[in-house]
Amino acid sequence: MAASKSKIEVIVPVERQKAAQAAGNFELTDLPGRLQEPDAAVRLGKLPKGDKALKGVRALTSLVKLTPGMAIANYGKSEAKWATTYQKRKAGKAEFHELLSYARQIVGLNEDGTLLICLMGHAGQGPCIPLWVPRDEVILTVQPNDIVLRFDEMSFAW
Repeated sequence: MAASKSKIEVIVPVERQKAAQAAGNFELTDLPGRLQEPDAAVRLGKLPKGDKALKGVRALTSLVKLTPGMAIANYGKSEAKWATTYQKRKAGKAEFHELLSYARQIVGLNEDGTLLICLMGHAGQGPCIPLWVPRDEVILTVQPNDIVLRFDEMSFAW
């Protein structure tokens, strides 16, 4: 973590896993609600040169650079489908954190510069209560065709 008096910045390391079988491409428009409107998004290829910037950044390395108030979430095609199904079940009125609950991983950086991971049950399985847990280290684990989203103005008190 690089820190100065006025600027805190954390780069979250990324581990690329090989998927046994890629679930196929999907677009931001395949995600429900506010998930379609991140501040930055990248679809992952098998290798970094195969990544496709979708919004706000040119590469994953820029997306995983966090300053206080930012959070990143990782969705595969299955997670996107589950979130969309939940949104339909709620007649389009699902809360943002309920849709976010379907992400494979959620990582944030609070105002104090503390790295957090979010532990939360899926919205369709009962109360969706986020628990932000401070961590000294976090690795974002991704697979080909995942979409990694970054939201720049997050509150961690849902």
